Amino acid sequence: ENPCLIESFLTDDPPLEQVVSKTFELGVRGQARPGVGQLFTWSAGLFRTLNQDDIFNVAAEETGRGYFLNAGDTLRQGVELAAAYQNRTYSVYGSYAFVDATFQDDLILPAPNTPNGAFDCPDVDSSQLDDDDVPQCQAVSDGDTLPGIPRHRLKAGFEYWITPQWKFGSDLLAVSDQFFFGDEANNNRKLAGYTRVDLKTSYKLSDNAEAYGLIRNLFDRRYGLYGTFFDADEAEEAFEAAGYEDPTDPRSISPVQPFAIYGGLRLTF
Repeated sequence: ENPCLIESFLTDDPPLEQVVSKTFELGVRGQARPGVGQLFTWSAGLFRTLNQDDIFNVAAEETGRGYFLNAGDTLRQGVELAAAYQNRTYSVYGSYAFVDATFQDDLILPAPNTPNGAFDCPDVDSSQLDDDDVPQCQAVSDGDTLPGIPRHRLKAGFEYWITPQWKFGSDLLAVSDQFFFGDEANNNRKLAGYTRVDLKTSYKLSDNAEAYGLIRNLFDRRYGLYGTFFDADEAEEAFEAAGYEDPTDPRSISPVQPFAIYGGLRLTF
């Protein structure tokens, strides 16, 4: 596996236009009490946000550097649903979000490290440059998906009161795949989706003190939260100095925290 290398410095930005957002939201919510000590709540919502002259961070030709530029209009729209039920013994909840996030213009964006679909930037005179020095770009089309935004996100969980003082619960998070940052033209395979399960418990010692425990990533799933690309050729010396073989995969992925256990004491006053 490759160690993580991402842009860590910024170069000068071109003149930037102000981003203007136009947002529309519509939602409904309600609750019901089907019995004594019982409560059911629900909500549903639609949203639509159009960003004009949206600003994106892109990789620069200089290794390890990036800059910001206006990338036309972008649209984020979708639906959010949620429901929860509780009584004197247990509670359950669930929520789902669908997000359709897309570019709204045809664009040519820098892509110095993107492995597939890149081509010589059209606004550069390459006659005086070596082939390896010609800046690379990608063609973004109206409707291409914004990187780093999963289309589907599901959360669910429960809590069960074993005694009036002691409760136990679990949470589930499921997220679909997403495009790597730097692949705005959607020419490469996505960063895989993931599912994570957590466990939690707490015991009320008094009105002001509570002991708790938490297990994150119960099944020790290995997945990435963030993905981008780096220049594999330029990183050869850094890899050798760190004791790695020369990189062949330009993907850089930020890994999730592995299996972990926490415990503590909460005090309120």
